[in-house]
Amino acid sequence: MKLINKSIIPVVFLIFFVQALKAQQSGFGPHGGRLKTVGSYKLELFGCDNYLEIYLFDNDTNAINNSGIKGNVEFYYSGSATLSAPLAHYGMDGFTAKIPVNTFMYCKPTLDIKGEFIVTEKFENECLMKAGRN
Repeated sequence: MKLINKSIIPVVFLIFFVQALKAQQSGFGPHGGRLKTVGSYKLELFGCDNYLEIYLFDNDTNAINNSGIKGNVEFYYSGSATLSAPLAHYGMDGFTAKIPVNTFMYCKPTLDIKGEFIVTEKFENECLMKAGRN
């Protein structure tokens, strides 16, 4: 019986390790949104209804205070149509932007961090992705 218990412990540890590795590789941030690295920053984005929420982190995923930071989000639609929305401060470390029309294909937040412009790669519209799975 002791042999079985000793062999179960490494298996359980391995399962937890694999799950943690998968979570980091999937690119999800502390708030459950998609996480992308841009230069020396990480940006987390999520939101499906009327607003996006955006959080800014350093490379170690420590939240960065939003004081003095401004920006906007460019929404890209089918064809070549785009719409833009300004970022508003949300709490001490977040931002929010109103989604003009929720059928966008992807969006790109841009931040002005005290004169340093950060343009992210695209974030797919999670709402459209979820709708396609149903």
